[in-house]
Amino acid sequence: MAGMKRLIIVLILFCITFSLFASSGLKEKLEAKIELINVSSEVKVFLIAMIPIFELRGAIPIGMLKYELPLWKVIPIALAGNMFPIFFILLFFDFITKICFKVPFLKKILEAIFARTRKKTDVIQKYEEIGLMLFVAIPLPITGAWTGSLAAYLFGLKFWKSILFIFLGVCIAAVVVTFLASLKWIGAGIATVSLITVFIVNQIKRRKKIEAAKL
Repeated sequence: MAGMKRLIIVLILFCITFSLFASSGLKEKLEAKIELINVSSEVKVFLIAMIPIFELRGAIPIGMLKYELPLWKVIPIALAGNMFPIFFILLFFDFITKICFKVPFLKKILEAIFARTRKKTDVIQKYEEIGLMLFVAIPLPITGAWTGSLAAYLFGLKFWKSILFIFLGVCIAAVVVTFLASLKWIGAGIATVSLITVFIVNQIKRRKKIEAAKL
């Protein structure tokens, strides 16, 4: 039992670090690895949705367009896969931090992850549970259930409220992603324009903060 608990803790810590620092090239490698697993398409969609750099926003398009699964299968499977790790993150992360903070190297890694998460989750700090739902609902690379659950822990939100609002956010994200995936190339174009817009807005905000700090 103790060994299983340690394994879960190591997996959660690894996945959170991986989520925040992974590059886009790793997505392709992971997808190729999953493709080699001898399981059904439904199980592959579930596994993809569990991975922090994919989550539901990657699992639904792959399930719809690559595996050609019907929506009534893809959406609930992706939802379940995306939410499955969140329970363990919120349950065990307090225990993880207490252990890791005793090791200087791991403490530095966690502090870097925490600082990065706080910078990216202002909306959660301001609006709490509603902010958490909105943050998870927007299907962008820096958002999602994994980062949302970490932010919920950092800002001290209650467990069951966090689960509920993360789930609501994931449901909204599922609607958005399904709509974009159904449009195929047009949806890809809309997503690309949205990403570029978000990047430009973030850069403008960053420059304003730097200029304000100089004054």
